[in-house]
Amino acid sequence: MGNVSIAINYAIMIERLRNAGVGNSQIIDALKEENYEFLNQFGKGMPDWETLINLYKKNEEDFNKIVNEGYQIKFLTKGSLMTLLRLKFDIEVETDYVDMGTAIEGIQLSNEAINIIKNTLAANWKLTTYVDEADQLSKVRIELLKSSELAKL
Repeated sequence: MGNVSIAINYAIMIERLRNAGVGNSQIIDALKEENYEFLNQFGKGMPDWETLINLYKKNEEDFNKIVNEGYQIKFLTKGSLMTLLRLKFDIEVETDYVDMGTAIEGIQLSNEAINIIKNTLAANWKLTTYVDEADQLSKVRIELLKSSELAKL
């Protein structure tokens, strides 16, 4: 069984909290207690923290899996992917990778990070690794699948 599937807005809210140094148990406690004062310290949620609290309340067991074991995004745009990479891995466009239109490439990641991203990506994205001819380093390319490729899934 794979990771629990969630919408990108939930992932961004979780990663925004983690990026600010909030631990998994603190996230769960804040949601369980509906602690808006705590959550609002980290900016407004997308669309708001109440949606994340509702996700937690809907199925606490699944939410614990999401936070502690990982999640898969249901659908992902390139902009949301770039936001997720920035929050989760501190990876920035033009600094750490190149935006190629329907793909981003040139990312150097650990094998662990590659596996996390592979398991997190929505089905409309594909991650591949390659050796960059310029510097002989192993790098990652994440590309949007064409509709014909999606139809085969």
